[in-house]
Amino acid sequence: MERHEFAPAPSCGKRVAVIGAGNVAMDVARTSLRQGARNVTIYARSKHVSASSGEVEFAQLDGAELVYGKAVQEIDDNGPVLRTAIFDEEGTVVGYEDELDHVSCDTVVIAASQKAKDKQGLTTDALVANDRGPLEVDENGMTMMPGVFAAGDVVSGPSTVVHAVAGANRAVAGIMSYLGI
Repeated sequence: MERHEFAPAPSCGKRVAVIGAGNVAMDVARTSLRQGARNVTIYARSKHVSASSGEVEFAQLDGAELVYGKAVQEIDDNGPVLRTAIFDEEGTVVGYEDELDHVSCDTVVIAASQKAKDKQGLTTDALVANDRGPLEVDENGMTMMPGVFAAGDVVSGPSTVVHAVAGANRAVAGIMSYLGI
């Protein structure tokens, strides 16, 4: 059996800024701490995070700090440049302060969520979205358009990579079956 040598993981440095507050951001924060970072800060735009409460708790227990109400204006050579959110009485962001906060760090990781776009559903009559927004698929991952398969966030909505991979595996098996392979 051939043995493979792997290069060591690149250092993330001692100070890491994580932009975003979903489950991936929590994973990035925890991994950074395990790779030797001493100061990991997660920046959330609002007063809410999309990460599960368990993931947030684990990240904080590992030593990550979570800062709410910070939106990235830009990232310069020293780190992120942030704006502080202004909230109304319901906690909704209604604007941002003029003053910029310059954060100095060794590494910036952007882990902001991305939602699936509904352009396919809006422009293709045979692709049907359910009442929550994601595409309808059968148990094999085939959409209502014969021969067109889908998986991941466009089917399940925002979820974990594990769920996306499971859906992709189901869709691949469906495609192979559909093609008679």
